[in-house]
Parts: sequence; structure tokens; C-alpha cells
Amino acid sequence: MKHLRINYSKCRVIFLDFEFYVPSSSRIENGFCYNPWDKNCKFLGGSFLVANPTKDFNIHKREVTSKIQSYWLWNHHSERNLVEKIYHLLREAEKTVTNAHGLGLSPIICGIGISSTDIPVIFNLFERYKVLSNYESFKFTNRFRIVDLSQMSIATFNNSNNFLYPKTKNNILNKYINGIKFEDGRTVWELYENKDYKTIEERTNDEIYFSHVCYEKIYEDFLKFKSLEKNYNQRRKQELKDKIVDNKTFNSDSLTLAG
Repeated sequence: MKHLRINYSKCRVIFLDFEFYVPSSSRIENGFCYNPWDKNCKFLGGSFLVANPTKDFNIHKREVTSKIQSYWLWNHHSERNLVEKIYHLLREAEKTVTNAHGLGLSPIICGIGISSTDIPVIFNLFERYKVLSNYESFKFTNRFRIVDLSQMSIATFNNSNNFLYPKTKNNILNKYINGIKFEDGRTVWELYENKDYKTIEERTNDEIYFSHVCYEKIYEDFLKFKSLEKNYNQRRKQELKDKIVDNKTFNSDSLTLAG
């Protein structure tokens, strides 16, 4: 297989975070209440940061927030129209990557806990509103790769047993960003009922920004791990060399004594 030459300026990391409204009739005590096939629920939309890995990291907060794009139900004619806009955003990012690399490289969708919530939700909405057929939706899903920070961060925590479980958003924030804590997504329900759309927008943009920060912090931890691994391997290699030298010296001394 021919080696793929990666053009990093044409790679994309799509940070996303969605919000939902669940009426009292569909609410449960624990777990994720929203269901894209429940017509009583509402998909409110969300925010995106389509990041270029060559220029959209290690930048100031103001630069990060200026690049965030938001799509909200209250700014669109219908939920279907909102879902279509999100499809086109993802499609444009996918085209940028695949046009430069064929099907050898995929755009990345990144966030905290998105593999069990945001990702299945949006692709089910593509099917529900017939933006894509089931067949097309499956193919489109497989054009992306998921980096879920709740799973990726497991290696940065102390895990005392064999049970590796994804970390919560606040687990990750508490580790990497002092004094930041997000309330449960259920608080959005009351904000929506009170038509406090501005607070929903600000909250979601903050989640995008802090996900971006945590991505960078986790990456820095991985660099430290690789440095420690390199030092460990070098030390082991030197110990092995020293052991070989010691054995040769011992064997030489033994022959001298025997002679």
C-alpha cells in the first residue's frame, strides 16, 4: 500500500457541542433523556469549531472564540432546516480533507462524551429528516473519525484496577482547568422554557472553548508520556549494555584465573 502523504493544512478537527430540549413527559430520572425520534423533544442546535491543526492550536482564547460557528433552532425556519445547515458544515469539512487525501484520511470530530450522545443524535436526525438515506448516512458516518476526550483522557488519570471507564466532562475540567465546572445539560431545559437563548449560546460556546483547551492539555500529557518512555528505553538499553560489559569482564577474569 502506498504511503499516504498527509497535508496537515488540509486536515480538520471539528469540535462540536449540541444542546437539546426534553419536555417533562419524556424526562427520566437518570441518563440521557433526549431521543432524536421522539417528536416531543427538540434539537436546539449547537456550536462548532472547525480547526486546522497547523494554525488553530496554541492560540489566544479570543482567536478560538472568533472561529466558533453556531446554529440554533431559534434562528432557523425549522428543525429540518437547522439539521441541513449542520450537514453542510460537516460535508464541507469532509470535502476539504478527502479532496486532499482521497479516502485515505478522514476529518476528526472531537468533544467530550460525544460518541454516545452528539454523534448518534446528529446522524439519526439526518435520517429522520431525510437529509440522507439510511444507506447514505452510514457511508457519511464512516467518512469521519471520532476523538472523544472522555475516552482519550482515561490514560491521564490514575486507574487502580482493570476497569477503564470514560471520564466525565467535570472530571476532565477539574484536572486541567482550575475553577471550571459545567452544570448538567438538563439546566438547558429551563433556560429554553424561559427563552433565555443567549445563556444557552454562551454556555455552549464556552464548552467548545474548554474542549479545545483540554484537547491541548491531553496532547501535552501524551508528549510527557512519550518522553518518559524514551528515557526509560534509553536507561534500559544502557543497563543492558552495562550488563554485557560486566559479563565480558567477568568471563575474561575467569579465563585469566583458569590460565
